[in-house]
Amino acid sequence: MRHDLLFETDRFNLSQERENFINPCCFGEDLAGWLRGKLAERGAKASEPAQEDWGWYLGADYEGHSYFIGIGGNADEGRGGNYGEWRIMVEEPQSLWARLTKKKTPTPEKMFALIRSIVESEPGFTNVRLDE
Repeated sequence: MRHDLLFETDRFNLSQERENFINPCCFGEDLAGWLRGKLAERGAKASEPAQEDWGWYLGADYEGHSYFIGIGGNADEGRGGNYGEWRIMVEEPQSLWARLTKKKTPTPEKMFALIRSIVESEPGFTNVRLDE
């Protein structure tokens, strides 16, 4: 199960492709680094940001659970610059044993609540909402 949080801001790069991008649209490196620091301030340990062909991700541990946090953004072409919509995806991966024994799928509520509180308290982040 996955939870997605959407918000808008101009604080992170959505306009300049970098040499290290796998694809031209792989924005999110700076947001991932910022989020990693904010999570650490609140007791969660997160890995260095890593890139996928769709954006960036972190692995994180919090209160005895491990999580996958995906990050991607889309520029608002009408507003230009770095303004756009960001998506933070939170999953609690299920172990192979749990999948084989058909145990109940874990849910990412604790990490999602932590990330949501971080995003909602940040000045300059608007239109914070769940993607349902």
